[in-house]
Amino acid sequence: MSDTRRPILNLGIVSSLVGFLLIVFPTLGSVVELTGTVRAIPFVIIGLAAIGLAGRYLRAEMTGQSTTRKCHTGRSEYPRPANRPKYAYPGEPLVRRLAEISWTDRREEEPTNRLDLRADVRGLAVTVLSQTENWTRTESETRLEEGGWTDDARAAAFFTDDIVPSLSVRQQLQSILGAEPPFARRARHAIAELASQYDETDVSPSLTERPNGRDRGRTVTTRQYWPSHTSETSRTTKSGRTRWVTTAALVAGGAGIVTLQPALFLLALFGIAVAGYGHLSTPPSGNVEITRTISDPNPEPQQEIDVTVTIQNTSESTLTDLRVIDGVPAGLTVTDGVPRFTTALRPGNEATFTYTVRGVGGSHAFDPALVITRDAIGIHKRETLVEGDSTAISCQRLENPVRQLQLRSQWTNHPGRIQSPVEGPGIEFHSVREYRSGDPLSRVDWNRKAKTGELTTIDFRESRLAKVMIVVDTRPEAYLTPTEECDRPIIRRSLTAARKITTHFSSERIPVGITALSPHSCWLPPKAGDVHRVRIHNALDEDPAFSWERPKDGIEISTAIEAFRQRACHDTQVILLSPLCDDGSKRVAERLDANGYAVTVLSPDPTALTDSTPDCALGYASVMRHFRLRKLRNGGIPVSDLTSDLSVAEVLARAS
Repeated sequence: MSDTRRPILNLGIVSSLVGFLLIVFPTLGSVVELTGTVRAIPFVIIGLAAIGLAGRYLRAEMTGQSTTRKCHTGRSEYPRPANRPKYAYPGEPLVRRLAEISWTDRREEEPTNRLDLRADVRGLAVTVLSQTENWTRTESETRLEEGGWTDDARAAAFFTDDIVPSLSVRQQLQSILGAEPPFARRARHAIAELASQYDETDVSPSLTERPNGRDRGRTVTTRQYWPSHTSETSRTTKSGRTRWVTTAALVAGGAGIVTLQPALFLLALFGIAVAGYGHLSTPPSGNVEITRTISDPNPEPQQEIDVTVTIQNTSESTLTDLRVIDGVPAGLTVTDGVPRFTTALRPGNEATFTYTVRGVGGSHAFDPALVITRDAIGIHKRETLVEGDSTAISCQRLENPVRQLQLRSQWTNHPGRIQSPVEGPGIEFHSVREYRSGDPLSRVDWNRKAKTGELTTIDFRESRLAKVMIVVDTRPEAYLTPTEECDRPIIRRSLTAARKITTHFSSERIPVGITALSPHSCWLPPKAGDVHRVRIHNALDEDPAFSWERPKDGIEISTAIEAFRQRACHDTQVILLSPLCDDGSKRVAERLDANGYAVTVLSPDPTALTDSTPDCALGYASVMRHFRLRKLRNGGIPVSDLTSDLSVAEVLARAS
C-alpha cells in the first residue's frame, strides 16, 4: 500500500467507526464535556485534515495513473484506426524555431535561438539576393545592413535592428498577454520576402494553421498503441474510477466531523465499501476469438471493400463490458462504418460488426485487434491484442514500366552492358600488348606479325553487366505532406517510381536491387529476372522499411553509407529517391558519390507551391530544397524533380 493511501484508509476507518458509534449511542457525545471554542477545535482540525488528505489522494492518484499508463503504453488514448497517420509538412522545422523565440530569452546574455536564426536567414538572404539581383556578396551584405533590399519595413528591421530590439509600451503589454515577440514576427516577414523574390511568387508572412503535435502524434494503429519493448499480449490495469468515490467519502467524513453531522459519516462508510470492493475484486478473465471476412481480398485501386469482424466469447464467463478496436492497416482509410465495437457477450455467443475501406495499391496486412474488457462497475480493465486469422488486402497494381531509361554518361547504348576498364575478350578494341604463352590464336595480331615479325596480342574491352541499386529515403525526415488535406506521405511517390524503374530494368535483363535508408533493414542485391522483380515489388508493398507509418527512430548517415559500401560493388549505378528536404539526404548523395558510385537523384517535391498562397514556412522549405538540388548539380550529381505530371523516363532523361 502506498504512503498516501495508508493514512487515508486509517482516517476513513476511524472516522466511519466514530460516526457509526455516535449514531448508535448518541450519549457518547456527552462523555467529554467541552464548551465553546475548545470543543470545536479538535473537530475542525480533524475535519480539515481529512479534506486535505482527500486533495492529496486525488492528486497522487491522478498523477500516478497518468504516469503508469504512459509507462506501459507510451500513449494516453486509444487508437483511432479510421484514418491514416498525420504526417509533418516541410515547413515544420522553421515553425519550431520560431516558437522557440520567446519574451524571456531577452534576458539571456547570448540568446542562442535568435542568433542562430538570424545567421541562417542572413545566409539565405545573401544567396537569394546574389542570384535574383546579381549583387556581389559585399553588395548584398550592405543592402541588408541598410535595409534597402525590400520595401517591407518589418523584413528590413530583422537585419537592421538589434537581436533584442527595444520594446514599446504596447509591445510590453503584448508580452504579458503572450503575443508573438517582434523578432519572430520580423523573421517571418524577412523569410516571406526572400522566398517571394526567389520563386517569383507571392509568399505570405503568416503561418498557416496546422495540426498540432498532439493531433499528428495521435495513435492510429493498434501496434502503435501497444508498447514495443514487451512481448506480452495482455495486461490489466485499474480504471481509477474509485478515486472519485474515495475522495468524496473523505470530504464527506471531514465535513461530518467539522459540522458534527453523523449522517455524513455514512457517506464515508459507503466510500470505504466501494474502495474495498476495488481492492478485493479480480480483473475479468474472459477470452475472445476474432475472425475477419473480407468481401474482396484482391480489389482494384480505389475499390470499396467490406470488412466484417466476428467476435466470439470462448470463455466460460460473461463479458459484461467488451470493447473491440480492429487493427485496420495504416495505408487504408475507412469510408463507411466504424472499426470500433462495444457489446456484452455470454459464454459461446458471438457478435459482428462491419466497416468499409478503400483499396490502395499494395499489400495491407491487418494488425491485431485491441480487445478491452471491464468488470461490472468498471474498476478493473484488461487489454489484450488478439491476432485474427491471417487476412490481408492485396490491391493489384497495373504494370507501367518506363521506356528509354537514361542515367549518367558512363552508360553505353547497349542495354545491360557497361564499359569496363578491364581488358579481355570482347568486341570493342582496347589495346595491343606482347604475346604471352597461352593467348588464343584468334587474338594474335597476324597483320603486325606479317609486317614486322613481332608477335603481339589484341585485347578487347571486356563487357560486363551493369548493376543498378535503387536507394529509397524512408527516414522519419522523408515522411512529409505538402498540405494538411493530403494523407499520403511523399515517400509513396518514391515507391511508385522505384516500382516502375524496377519493372523497366527487369524487362531489359539488367540486374537491379533495392534498399532503404531506414531504421528497418531492407536489402535486395541486384539480380535480373522476373522472379527477382516480383520479390522487389513484394518488398515495396510489405517490408516495414516502406511502411505507411513514420519510423520512430532515425539513422546515422555515416553508418548507413558504410554498410552500403560494404555490400555494393563500386561499379554499381545508384538511383537515390529522396525529397531532399533536409541536409541529411544531400549528405547521403554526396557520400555515395565520393565513394565512387555513379549516383542519380530523383526527388519528389513536397514543397511544390499550390494554387493557394504558401506561408513563409513552406516558402522557406522550398528555397532551401532548391539550394540542395543546385549544390548537388554543381558537384556533378544529376538531380531532377520527380513531379506527378512527368513520367520517370522523362525525369531520368532530364537528369542525365
